[in-house]
This record gives sequence, C-alpha cells and structure tokens, in this order.
Amino acid sequence: MVDWTLAAVMGSHTLMAVLWAGGYLVTSMLVVPAAKRHDAPGFALDVLDSLKWFALGGIVVMGASGGAALLFLYNNELPGGSRGTALIAMMTLYGVFSLTSVWAWWETKSAREDRVSALPTRLKMAFRTNALVATLLVLNASVIGYVV
Repeated sequence: MVDWTLAAVMGSHTLMAVLWAGGYLVTSMLVVPAAKRHDAPGFALDVLDSLKWFALGGIVVMGASGGAALLFLYNNELPGGSRGTALIAMMTLYGVFSLTSVWAWWETKSAREDRVSALPTRLKMAFRTNALVATLLVLNASVIGYVV
C-alpha cells in the first residue's frame, strides 16, 4: 500500500533539491563564466537575482519536507549507525547550503547596488561555494539512498 503523504513529502523534497542545487550548479558553471566572457554583468545579476527565490523556496521546502520525512520515516528519531551519520551530514550540509545561499543573495544585492562593471570575486566565490555544497548534497543523498 502506498503512503501518499510520505510520497508527497519525499516528492516535494526531491523536486526542490533538484531545483535548488541544479540552479546553483548551472549558474556557477555556465552563467557566471559566460557573463565574464561576454562582459555582461547586468545579465548575470538578473539571473542571480532570480535564484533568490530558489534559495528562499529551498530553505523553506527542504527544511519542512526533510523534517516531515524524519517524522514519517523514523518516528522523529535518527537511526543509528552509518545511516544516522549520513542523515546528520545531510542536515549539516543543508544548513551550510542555506547560509551560502543567503551569502550569494547578499553579494548579488550588493553588486547590483554598487552598479558593478564586472562581477566581484566575492560574488563568484559565493556561487562556486554553493555549487560545491550542492555537489556534496547530491553525493550524500546517493550514499543515503544506495549505500547505507
């Protein structure tokens, strides 16, 4: 029998993970370098501004659906062993990703207010850090799903 509540929780969690992590990966790997090559910081800032909604949505939806999954799957208690350790790592990475998303949004906002002619190094570093943490989140999710 399918537990539709759990399916909805995990479906929304997975969908938001893909949008949030994928948005930052594509932006840091494609948009920021293309804007630098074509000297178009305004275009890059427009794209980066739109990611603040992925960040806000990701923080809210991932936090709520992850907490609900913990409630439904584990009766609000972490399992022992390597699965519990992997889940703690996932929650830690989620927190780091939330903070780096806010950092990236702040750097984008500051760059737009300063009317930059080239993307600041701090802004590029914020998005590269997000891409790294997003990659670690995906790897951790695969460990949870397939290894432990």
